[in-house]
Order: sequence, then C-alpha cells, then structure tokens
Amino acid sequence: MQESSPPTNLETATGVPLYQQIFVLLRNQIESGDLPPGAAVMGEVELCRTFNVSRITARRALNELASQGLVERARGRGTRVAPRSVPDPMRATFDGLLENVGHIGRTTSVRVLHTGMEPATREIAETLQIAPGTPVLHALRVRQMGEQRMSYLATWVPPDIASLIEGQDMSATPLLLLLEEAGVPVASATQTITAALADATVAAALGVLAGTPLIDVRRTVYDAQDRPVEVINILYRPELYQFRMAMRRVSVKDGRTWHAGHDSDPTIRGG
Repeated sequence: MQESSPPTNLETATGVPLYQQIFVLLRNQIESGDLPPGAAVMGEVELCRTFNVSRITARRALNELASQGLVERARGRGTRVAPRSVPDPMRATFDGLLENVGHIGRTTSVRVLHTGMEPATREIAETLQIAPGTPVLHALRVRQMGEQRMSYLATWVPPDIASLIEGQDMSATPLLLLLEEAGVPVASATQTITAALADATVAAALGVLAGTPLIDVRRTVYDAQDRPVEVINILYRPELYQFRMAMRRVSVKDGRTWHAGHDSDPTIRGG
C-alpha cells in the first residue's frame, strides 16, 4: 500500500519517519493524562484512517509504544494504556549543588557505559583551560530512577584531578562527590539549559527513539581558585525531569520586575 500525503499534524519535510511522529503524538497523550491507564488507544485501522498512512506504519507506531511499556496489546481487546506507577517527585534546589547531587545519588542508580583517559577535543580543552589533545578522564553514564532511564551523562576531568579519583566506582558515588572526597575544593559552577534531539547513541542508552527531544544541561564546575575541574553534559528525558522556578514581583529603581524566589527547583518525576 502506498502512503499518501499525511494530514497537517504529520510532517514529511523534517525527515522524521511517520511512525515515529505518530508514536510521539500518542506518547504525549498518554504522558499528559489525556489517555489515562486502561483507556483504549486507536488501533491500526483507525490510525491508518486518521493519519492516512499504511498499516505497516500504524503497526510500528503501536509496537514502539508497547516496547516502552506505555500500552498493552491483546487480541480481541485492542490496544490500551498500560497501568503506570509514578513515584513521588524528587526535588533539588538550584543553590545546593553538592547537596542535590548527594540526594540524587542516594535515590537513583547509575550504569557506567565507558570510562578512560582520552585526548581532549578543542571545545573541552578550551573549557577546562588546557591544551587540545591533553589526556582527560572521559566517562559516559546512564542514571536511572527505578526502572526508568532518565539521563545520559558525559563528563570530562583534567588529568591531575583524574589521578585523585583513579579507580573509584562512579556507579556508586556521583563524580562531584568523589571530587569533594578527594580534597578538590568545589566552589562554584556555571550552567546552561537548552534542548537537543537524541542521536542514535543517546537514544539507545536511554531507550528512546532517535530524534526524541531532550533537555540539554551543560555545566562547568570550578574550584576555590576558579579553575575548571569538571565539565558535564547531561541529557534528560523531559517527561522525567522538569525545571520549575518560583518568581516574586518586586519593586526596583525603574519600576517593578520579576525576581526568582527561594523555592525554585528542578523536579525529577517518574513517568
């Protein structure tokens, strides 16, 4: 069967497969609660009619939902949203970096994918204020909350700092705490937050489809002498990690403006 032009809520120019677009639309309905546990999900025939796609495309979208545990498929019963157990939200304040890391470390688990000394790329070398090609400790990890893989972490540490934590278990203790325990006086950090799409490697590690939107957090950690001692790039699944900021309306010289409150925090929630 040839697929004809899809309706306006599917895009052909982006290069994202049609089955993946349907998967994302249905997944969003499930995660938002529009389709609660036990609710019926459109079957293959209805998906074909609604999105004007082939049966193969519709089946693949539903199979992707089933592979991620979002739906259950059974003959004679159709496709229904699977029961879901949502853990209590985990909260961490922006101004308590070490304390947050310690809390997250105690309430989540980490799987180390790779660790070793590698030549620093130009970008990493510039951030760490070292020469390009200098061997740095590079680690790749996946953090889980229960059975949910929530973040993909890539870290880089300069060689002299790396020697202080050589042989330490990064799956048992967060890297930032290992630095503190090794006597590195962590004092400050700069952080940027943006968005990214999962490439094939990250998608496989997090159990999501390539092209899935992720929260992209990039942080540089400094010691008491303002020397960078760690660069970390964390890619979060947005349904499991959210930033919330409380704001207060305050008076300033030129009028009134918004000011961040004390209970601003990122929220990690199971989904």
